[in-house]
Amino acid sequence: MKRIFVVFGIFLMAVQLFAFNAKKATVDKLYKDVQKELGHKIEKYEQNIIDTTYLYYYKKCNGNWTKEIWELTVDKSVEMCNNKAAVAASKTGDFGEKLLQTLIVTTEDLFKGFNDWIESGSEEYKERHK
Repeated sequence: MKRIFVVFGIFLMAVQLFAFNAKKATVDKLYKDVQKELGHKIEKYEQNIIDTTYLYYYKKCNGNWTKEIWELTVDKSVEMCNNKAAVAASKTGDFGEKLLQTLIVTTEDLFKGFNDWIESGSEEYKERHK
């Protein structure tokens, strides 16, 4: 009877450990998710792009990954891997890394600005057509 409880306890601890590691957001998991989206094996320059995107969003969410932030990180990584300017920047070394970081921040700011523009336009329309 004791043996059954010990085996069951070890099984529960193993399941918890596996579940904890499965939910952990890592760069390796991001590589796999982006690779699945791209449909091909990730090249070295794409790894640089993914690393930079991961670090940007890691700092942005303070390491507290939500499903939405993770999906945004994957989407932005795929978008940047398909961006010719980002690919060229990634292939040029240190300067390229700084340029790549700037591109990520700029696209994020453009997205926010576009959303703000939509919201303000919608509010203005409602004001004019009451």
